[in-house]
Amino acid sequence: MSLGSLTDAHTIRSPAHVEYGSGATDALESFATARDADSALVVTDEFLAESGVIEAPVARLEAAGVDVAVYDGVAPEPKLSMVEAAAERVADHDLVVGVGGGSSMDTAKLAAALAAHGGPVRDMLGMDNVPGETGPLALVPTTAGTGSEVTHIGVFADERADGVKKVVFSPHLFADLAAVDPALTKTMPPGVAAATGLDALTHAVESYVTLLRTPYTDTLARRAVELVAENLRPAVTQGPANDEARANMSLAATLAGQAFVNSGLGAVHALTYPLGMACDLGHGLANGVLLPHVMRYNVPAEVERFADLATLLGAERRPGESTRAFADRSVDAVFDLLADVDVPTSIATYGDFDRETFADWADVAFEHSEHNIERNPRAMDRADAIDVFEAAAAGRDPAEGR
Repeated sequence: MSLGSLTDAHTIRSPAHVEYGSGATDALESFATARDADSALVVTDEFLAESGVIEAPVARLEAAGVDVAVYDGVAPEPKLSMVEAAAERVADHDLVVGVGGGSSMDTAKLAAALAAHGGPVRDMLGMDNVPGETGPLALVPTTAGTGSEVTHIGVFADERADGVKKVVFSPHLFADLAAVDPALTKTMPPGVAAATGLDALTHAVESYVTLLRTPYTDTLARRAVELVAENLRPAVTQGPANDEARANMSLAATLAGQAFVNSGLGAVHALTYPLGMACDLGHGLANGVLLPHVMRYNVPAEVERFADLATLLGAERRPGESTRAFADRSVDAVFDLLADVDVPTSIATYGDFDRETFADWADVAFEHSEHNIERNPRAMDRADAIDVFEAAAAGRDPAEGR
């Protein structure tokens, strides 16, 4: 399996057009005009619709003479039924514009595909089962974490399978336009900013150590880690008073999304499946809580890389400190970051779990996300997964603290 040689050939997967920075939503006007669109469906959630966050994207579409309708039925951790409901509305419009966090953008992607090709929606789940291109699709993030605007992936809870999350991968789900305007993240509450920022960090860290990494994804992942380390704390604690921190977190999220869609991920994303379902945790928060524990498991397999991550996370190497010891401090740096943005370092915060529960969780992870485990830098079997869950329940060792 390739570890990213400069002499190898690598495919770079990306949306057709990424617009980034203040005023990026202006690109929606030319996007609609170029397609001679008369109508658009904005796919979003109720909070964003009622709070006015979608006003800027809607205004740009209307400036192009487009009639805009809104589907605001998306909820966190979206369900396939929401995709089906949105798809029924899509059929009456020329454009689909997903505005929101990963839930809204993922729903917009699959709803556009379902409207274009018909159902059943479950036939599209898995790898490369979307039969063809969607209609014109634009994605506009209002959080800084998922990177969904630049990926060809969607994650949905399947009500017919007890809420188990199912994934769809298809190059046909890439947006025609990703418009990343940091101004739209100003309204994020601190908890959302923390959870989505840790999602971006997890994407970047896993991209940097995955077995499918490339020199291209390394460059993106390294910068994303640096940006999160430098900006997540002020983005959470100062919020809209710190435009620079919020803008840098938007950039980090997009870079990390572009990294992982080209490199794959690892065991954190596999183990968050059962954790998120059992504890009703959002994806970003579940990633953040598990990240340092999986890192600690992985350090022996990629000592040099985790030493790099320690530096990127802001640690300074001590005189005479071994590479392994410094690599371990990458884990400490993430624990410190969790504490500073008020995120638990133990999954015991969310329930009283035992080894039998963790054995069940390991089965779920291997059944539904084995591809992520296979890309993890250190081999992992079910017993290893159970051990990681137990370590995550124990939390941070006091000896590792500041």
